[in-house]
Amino acid sequence: MNAWAGEERDIMGPTVTRAASAKTITPPLKNGNELREAGYLIAVGSRTARFRRKHRNKFLLILLLALILLLLCLTVAMTVLYVKQKRNKPVRICHTKECLRSAANLALSMDPTTHPCQDFYQYVCGNWAEEHPRPDAYRSYDWFREKQNKVYAVVRDFLTHNTTDQPKPVQQAKDLYTACMDTEKLDKLSLKPVFKILKSLGLPLYPTFVNATEHFDYSTYKFDWLEAVINVKTQLGMDVLIGFDLFTDPKNSLVYRLVMGSPETTNPFPSMHNEKKQHIGQRNFVKRNMDYRKKNIRIFNNYYEQNDNKFESLEYKDDEEKAAHIYKLFYAELIKLFILESAPKDSNITELELDQNIFLAADEFYTMSENMYELEADNDTSTGDDDQYLDVPEYDVDEVQAHTDMIVLSNNGTPVPIWKRYLEGVFNISDVELDFKKDKILISDPDLKYMSLMAAYLSRAAPVTVELYIWIKVVEVMAAHTTTELRLLFQRSYDALRQHDLTMPPRSLYCASAVNDLLGMAVSYAIAKPDFLTNTKPKIQVMLSEMKNSLSRLVGKTKWMDEATKLATYQKITEMKTLVGFPDWLLEQGKLEEFYEGIEVDTMKHLENLINIIQVKIKNALNRFRIGNNVTWATDPTEVNAYHTFQENTITVPLVMLQYPFYDLGLDSLNYGSLGTVLGHEITHGFDNFGRQFDKNGNLLPWWTNGTIASFVNLTQCFVDQYSSYFIPELNEHVDGKKTLGENIADNGGVREAFGALKEHLFKNGEEPKLPGFEHLNSEQLFFLSYGNVSIFYLEGAF
Repeated sequence: MNAWAGEERDIMGPTVTRAASAKTITPPLKNGNELREAGYLIAVGSRTARFRRKHRNKFLLILLLALILLLLCLTVAMTVLYVKQKRNKPVRICHTKECLRSAANLALSMDPTTHPCQDFYQYVCGNWAEEHPRPDAYRSYDWFREKQNKVYAVVRDFLTHNTTDQPKPVQQAKDLYTACMDTEKLDKLSLKPVFKILKSLGLPLYPTFVNATEHFDYSTYKFDWLEAVINVKTQLGMDVLIGFDLFTDPKNSLVYRLVMGSPETTNPFPSMHNEKKQHIGQRNFVKRNMDYRKKNIRIFNNYYEQNDNKFESLEYKDDEEKAAHIYKLFYAELIKLFILESAPKDSNITELELDQNIFLAADEFYTMSENMYELEADNDTSTGDDDQYLDVPEYDVDEVQAHTDMIVLSNNGTPVPIWKRYLEGVFNISDVELDFKKDKILISDPDLKYMSLMAAYLSRAAPVTVELYIWIKVVEVMAAHTTTELRLLFQRSYDALRQHDLTMPPRSLYCASAVNDLLGMAVSYAIAKPDFLTNTKPKIQVMLSEMKNSLSRLVGKTKWMDEATKLATYQKITEMKTLVGFPDWLLEQGKLEEFYEGIEVDTMKHLENLINIIQVKIKNALNRFRIGNNVTWATDPTEVNAYHTFQENTITVPLVMLQYPFYDLGLDSLNYGSLGTVLGHEITHGFDNFGRQFDKNGNLLPWWTNGTIASFVNLTQCFVDQYSSYFIPELNEHVDGKKTLGENIADNGGVREAFGALKEHLFKNGEEPKLPGFEHLNSEQLFFLSYGNVSIFYLEGAF
């Protein structure tokens, strides 16, 4: 065939004819094209192409099936390999020193023989008491107290070391510690420093009531008790008979107001037995809690030594009589020590007569103390109805005086001007001049009742008895900071009152505590590290932000809050300020000297040092009356606690709370379970049964709707019922669920907020490593383990 023929030939080749035997007669066709169109011609190779197409489709199908099968095999193989690798993959474990320390302490504290679902507290904390023995100085013990003792030890060590290039207040802190530790000098000075102060206060060296000399005419004795009370307030910062302070206006947190009532600051000096401060914010003047027992009146909380015969257990008397007997013996010995050092040596009064007069004086003081206690007890406002404090009355000084005069006259007394003279006398040491037409005084109804009855009582009391009362009140808080003999007298009495031995902590720790109380910012400067601002503080601020977010989510899920209250709650959460670590200005050059301007410290004068610092602080506080309120720290950075300040809507987190055992635990789950729950507790206080009354600006104004308040009260009854069912064997009484409602709500809300914050944190940052020895627990379980551990608290005899 000629595939490339000329033009006259069919390009497909010569014509093809059928065999002669064919029956079909083919009509004549002109050319190949017509044959093809008629279907008689088929392209060359068409059968082969059809065959190829048919088998090519089968081949592709087989190939596709093979590929699918291969992919399936690969998938199975990869899955098997992944599962095998997953099972055999080494678990990420945190081996930092922080994680190892946390793991060891958790393991030692736990009681693994207890099932966590049966007794979670025992499971987490069952062996904590054994691993952390309670010092004899404390009846109760927990992480907070243990950490505070360690802080005092750190402060002590710093104060004993020589340093250079430190600000003046830091050196003054060292000098204050040196003076406190020089007990030999204190014994040598004896009572001379106290005598000097008594003269400046207008008080005698020993009570006139004792009549250490013959022929004393009590009927002609005159004593200006108000002048003495003013001097005590301005020189010692101490309330006697009259309580006075400056607080931010409950309805306008930007300004300060004058506040008066029953005595509040009854001991301005550092105490050896540093009880953990309670969360009260600034509610004291609107809600005074006088719920304490007579036998635990505020004395004897400084020192300890062995009993002597004068304070033997008095089994034949009941508890109240025992307490009264111990108090009177203490006051008698206190008075006698002062008389022996200051009374005329040529007195004709016999020793027996002197002792009789001393015991009469002690008995008279105790009687007046009981009477004043009853007046203060009538001032108890712990009725449980918090809404009554929304409206604290304000008075001008003449209105208070008129009301007082009316009560005095109705009790057959003689009215005398008190309140204007008192306020003028207190502000006389400041740069502020009061305007009694504009400067109103905030006084709650119970406080006004106390002030009036107190004035009526004093109008009929013998001046010599009033002098005796003020003298002992002042001397008992100063005497503990003088000689060894007086310190031992305090401790013997304290021990007899408690009826068990209480070991006195070392003098060094007491002095470190005293320095920390009075010059806390100087101590904080010394232990603060600059990298805190760039390392730890940002992490805590992130935690606080997540805590707020968590609370907002919880609020959003509530059904008992209406939308208006929810919106106001969101706004308060947003506006809540945070103070973390230490003040921003603390490390700035010259700021610490400015903060402590006017303070002088002498290494040879311990008691005078304490008083000088107190006087400077009083004057500074009075001078701020016209300046107005700024957001300030509720505590020193060296205090182991955290605070929510109602009237500033502020959370304060001191520096030492950002250390072990509350923070720096190695894993975020542990940090959120400990510090996070503490912060959540404080945040929730802004919305508990008392905190809900302060709005986003810290003003005591209603911002919850009535319907939401009613729902809240109904829902919180379950808290009251639950906690009231708890019986504390060590105290032999049930918990008062109503009085502890705020704290219980804060505890519950705090752990829920912290748990929600942890979930958000892990979602953003991914899975965390395992804790060594606790690889079987996930992050959420570690959170609750940490929370249970930091919540440890036990009383004497509980374990």
